[in-house]
Amino acid sequence: MVEIDAMTSSGTRLLERASQLDALRAQLLDAAAGHGSLTLVLGESGVGKTSLVRALAEELPTGSRLLWGACDSLSTPRPLGPLHDIAFETRGDLLAALANERPRYECFTGLVAELQAPRPPTLVIIEDVHWADEATRDLLVFLGRRVARTRAAVVVTSRDDELDRSHPLTATFGRLATLGGVSRLRLDRLGPASVAALAAKVGAGLDATELFEVTEGNPFFVTEVVAAGSVHGVPVSVRDAVLARAAPLSAAARQVLDAVSLAPAGAVPIDVVLTVASVSADVLDECVTAGMLRISGSTVSFRHELARRAIEDAMPPALARAAQLRLLAELERRGADPASLAHHAERAGDIERTARYAVVAGDAASRAGAHRSAAQQYERALAAGALGPEDAARTWECLARESSTFGDDVRALAASDKARLAWQRLDRPDDEGRVMANRARVLWDMAHGAEAHEAVREAIRHFDNRPDSRDKAVALMSGAVLLMLADESEEAVALGRQAARLATDYGDNWTLVRSLNAVGSSLWLLAPDEAEEPLLRARRLAEEMGDDIAVSGALINLGSGAGDVRRYAQADRWLRAARDWCADRDLDRNNGYATAWLARLSFEHADWPTALTIAEQVKDDPAITTRIVALTVIGRARVRIGRDDADEPLNEAWRLAESSGDLQRLSGAAAGRAESAWIHGHPERIPALVRDTYELALLRSQPWAIGELGYWLWRAGELELLPSGAAEPFAAHVRGELSSAAALWNELDCPYEAAAALADGHEAADLLRALEVFDRLGAAPAADALLARMRAVGSAVVPRRPSRRTAANPGGLTVRELEVARLLGEGLTDAELGARLHISVKTAGHHVSAILAKLGVASRREVAAALTAAEDGEPRARR
Repeated sequence: MVEIDAMTSSGTRLLERASQLDALRAQLLDAAAGHGSLTLVLGESGVGKTSLVRALAEELPTGSRLLWGACDSLSTPRPLGPLHDIAFETRGDLLAALANERPRYECFTGLVAELQAPRPPTLVIIEDVHWADEATRDLLVFLGRRVARTRAAVVVTSRDDELDRSHPLTATFGRLATLGGVSRLRLDRLGPASVAALAAKVGAGLDATELFEVTEGNPFFVTEVVAAGSVHGVPVSVRDAVLARAAPLSAAARQVLDAVSLAPAGAVPIDVVLTVASVSADVLDECVTAGMLRISGSTVSFRHELARRAIEDAMPPALARAAQLRLLAELERRGADPASLAHHAERAGDIERTARYAVVAGDAASRAGAHRSAAQQYERALAAGALGPEDAARTWECLARESSTFGDDVRALAASDKARLAWQRLDRPDDEGRVMANRARVLWDMAHGAEAHEAVREAIRHFDNRPDSRDKAVALMSGAVLLMLADESEEAVALGRQAARLATDYGDNWTLVRSLNAVGSSLWLLAPDEAEEPLLRARRLAEEMGDDIAVSGALINLGSGAGDVRRYAQADRWLRAARDWCADRDLDRNNGYATAWLARLSFEHADWPTALTIAEQVKDDPAITTRIVALTVIGRARVRIGRDDADEPLNEAWRLAESSGDLQRLSGAAAGRAESAWIHGHPERIPALVRDTYELALLRSQPWAIGELGYWLWRAGELELLPSGAAEPFAAHVRGELSSAAALWNELDCPYEAAAALADGHEAADLLRALEVFDRLGAAPAADALLARMRAVGSAVVPRRPSRRTAANPGGLTVRELEVARLLGEGLTDAELGARLHISVKTAGHHVSAILAKLGVASRREVAAALTAAEDGEPRARR
């Protein structure tokens, strides 16, 4: 049986919505107890989403706060429209932050602070997010990740019948689905019984069966037909039903409906409507009495967007344009949002005002982080055809920048070409050179490495013999960044320092931060002790500017650069700082890259279970660079533990890296494929897999890439010794100084490589030590190969391999945690652990906490006994 009626405390009668209303009431009760939530209310247009949330708002307990925001059905919505609506109600710091265009993170955290304040619970309603701009979608995820710590029940409504895989909201909902405190409610159409109950209201003339068949139970459609009270059969569309309901109204009332229908931004000020329609207030009352419009405070709106669209679509074009011009003039007088002005100017056919307001709206959207909306506004301005040559050139350039920001590189490239041609025609060489430099970065983002490097060199040549300028600084900075990414470190440092000097002279901190980033990142390979200073300066400047993305870039380059030269303690510190910074600000793209790099650190420390767990989280990341690192880690870890599915991620990583042509993308994948060939008994394949990348490493003078790739060529019989530029641990191994190589690897906390060095020796003790390490790490292929070698040479002692059960680490401890646990038996403090293992005191403390939890003990003193019990296979109850 279906429960037909759901009564609210105010007497509102809903049909077939009792369970959904009860669920939302429960969320409000949880919010009052300090457990916030976010609920997505989904359903097709007209299914009753607004009716449900209005019913909830009507019964809000006394003292509770209601905040209501909505997205606009403008052709290009205003950025952060719902947040502005909410801030207008809260006033205070949130409104000031938005008005002063403070950084987006500050505005978002301002909302969370409002909802965390110790006051009665807050009901937040955000309607129609299927029209949300990019910044608003980001706000939903930001809020969803933090809502559980607030005293708010956030209810978000959206259509779901128009959301296919390509719709940007689909990805937003996917991200929300993984968060605690986020739930979904779906509203279905009404059943025959409910439709019959509504049909009975108007008596004879409406056949309930026919009504249900035509409307298919869509509540809005049913309500419109019932309200029209047709005795001439059921209208066959929502439009027909709405127009039938409006037909009995006076001509003046129809003018009011027409005026309100022109404003898709929701509620319209009553005096604006009366001015545009040129009628008195009593005519508005006629529309409200007829149930077509509703008044809320000083504004008026249609009861549903479907009704508004039906009325708007029925207006004759000439009449609509004239009304749009009157509405536009009134909105201009009131200083309305530029996105609204651009929309109405376009509908009125005023190309000059369309272009002017669209550019202003695009600039505002860009500052708010709504980059898709910004691009749409710039396209609208250009399509109007009313911009002057210089304004058109700048707008093409803005379109390229915004398109690149949200990943539409094809459109960015096309817009860059248009911008360059426009500046050429204006004989503006500095502006043209700036576009050329930015275009090179787009090519790099598309993984067209060779084209990108040629393009940026062309941009730099373009400025030869030209006087210094801000645009020249931009071009030099772009060159430094791309050369840094390609590991052409000396040239990158030289260009970056030149760019930084020019940026300082012209007060261009945006360019200065990125120039310093390129310099510091490149110094990791040239002079690692000097690398941190420019990167830390870039971080400080970026923080002062409120440029959260640039801060995250500096932190990531501090971490990944240190990791590249095996300064693991620094790498771990900065990468975790980067991940924390990005997580707080929902900078998912950079967070993914930092996460992938942390997986790489775990791999190089032979903690392969952790490496695989972390890398799996980001292997499908939208950013190609993140996917390359993650897939390389997954493939290499699988090779070392003997899984037979290692080649697929390695080959995919190589495919992605190959198109970039950059050594830092290529070297790991090349080494992994070589190791897989070696493990599977195909050394003859190794030269073809690594030779070209090895030659590139020599060209770039990259010690660690030379060492690792040269090591595999030595394994394949292609090299006798490594060149002088190779990293010493690899070089010592190839020279046959195996104990020295093992010691160097152990100093770096790379036990697998240390064991591999010992395994190439002839001393029985070294071979046994290597075998013990391989077994402890779970490196079955290496252990099997070593055992086979020991048997082949007739080693006096060939130990039995431990069973899988005894080979597995006790208590589920990682390799590093097992090492720490054994040292705890010696009574070492965190500081002493850090000194012994060459890790930070904080990292040592993290390991100790994880060990206590996994072994189910409360103190360090209990670890030794618990470890012994776990190694003996005795179960222990977890606390």
